Amino acid sequence: MIADTAFLSSSPVVLIDEIENAGIDRKKALSLLVRKEKIVLMATNEPILALMVERRLVIRNGGILKVISTTPKEKENLEMLEALDNRLLALRTRLRSGELIEDAG
Repeated sequence: MIADTAFLSSSPVVLIDEIENAGIDRKKALSLLVRKEKIVLMATNEPILALMVERRLVIRNGGILKVISTTPKEKENLEMLEALDNRLLALRTRLRSGELIEDAG
């Protein structure tokens, strides 16, 4: 779906709702869309995705409450969150391959 949108769709704007629940590599998907010069509007509660962007909208009661520019400190926090996410991904991979998780390191 993401590849079709990136390569075949002539639309410059892509709307994505909760990509983190789609079972795909969300970072690669967003990177592909951005490389193909798509404007990506995404609804998410995922901190990593929210901090990857330059600006985010806070929506409340059907309207835009505020626009937030991602700060340098938030980008630092993004690095820490990505490291934690990578550790969780490694644990998921071990579980899927049938390994025991007696050592979470």
